[in-house]
Amino acid sequence: MEKGFRARRHRWKRLIFVLIMLAAQASLGVGVFVGYSYWEYRTFWGDPNASPSDVTSFGTVETKTFYSEALGQTMEYEIYLPPGYDDLWHRFMHYPVVYLLHGVPGTDDDWVSKGGAADAMDTLLARKQVQPMLVVIPTGANARWGPETGWVDGSQGDWGTYTTKDLVSEVDSNYRTVASADGRAIAGNSEGGWAAVNLGLKNPSKFGVVGSFSGYFTADDQDKNNLFDGDQSLADANSPTSYLPRLGGDLPAIYLLQEQDRGGRFQQDFEENQEFAEELKARGATYEFDNPSGGDHNWDFWRAYLPDFLIFTSEHLR
Repeated sequence: MEKGFRARRHRWKRLIFVLIMLAAQASLGVGVFVGYSYWEYRTFWGDPNASPSDVTSFGTVETKTFYSEALGQTMEYEIYLPPGYDDLWHRFMHYPVVYLLHGVPGTDDDWVSKGGAADAMDTLLARKQVQPMLVVIPTGANARWGPETGWVDGSQGDWGTYTTKDLVSEVDSNYRTVASADGRAIAGNSEGGWAAVNLGLKNPSKFGVVGSFSGYFTADDQDKNNLFDGDQSLADANSPTSYLPRLGGDLPAIYLLQEQDRGGRFQQDFEENQEFAEELKARGATYEFDNPSGGDHNWDFWRAYLPDFLIFTSEHLR
């Protein structure tokens, strides 16, 4: 009897403690941070997207679907439209487009819900740091936890053609875009960073700006086996470190972001980004390489640097 009473008393004490802590966190205001990981960034109330007080005009985010001939199926994407896009006096205005690719695991809402793309654009526009741009976030797999595709034409399907042809055509056909390389940027995080650089360098007539957030530039053995049926020549053909020295003509403007991970599991990616930046410098290419210490391979890091990339993009697109 006494043991049961004590157990109930301890449970009440724990409940009271939890209630006090919740009240204390709530008193700090909306946005109390409770954690993030590779695939999630959240606050106490779940939504980290809170605009600064100087932002008074807001864009809209639409979810769209279209049929991809390359994949033979209906695909979904999200698109950010800047404030005033539908206003009558903007009906003749055409906008540059930024395509943001997600990593693995991932889906088409990641760069809005976790990366804060809409919030970043609203803030930068309010502060006149970027020109009005559309932001498109496509789906790069059949499910968030589905098999990775690398956004390439390979054993998982023609995901590269879907991205660079079908998706671009869909957006240009339905929105007022600057439909040329100097009106398009492509970037991504992690595997999406590899994909963006790969697709951007192989399609210079489509993209004038390319960006990588913690990406890598060599298809490894896992990529070779999962995406190219073990074909080394196809892996090399989709490894920017392999083919960059052989590329002729002008390169897109390139933005690289890679955390310094001394001795960690992403150290190899950091060294690869360094070598890639050195090759770009030797070629006289237009590029920026941000390599802060203390960053991590997660949405907190990518979210923090997205505004830098958007400013870089705005400066190099028409």
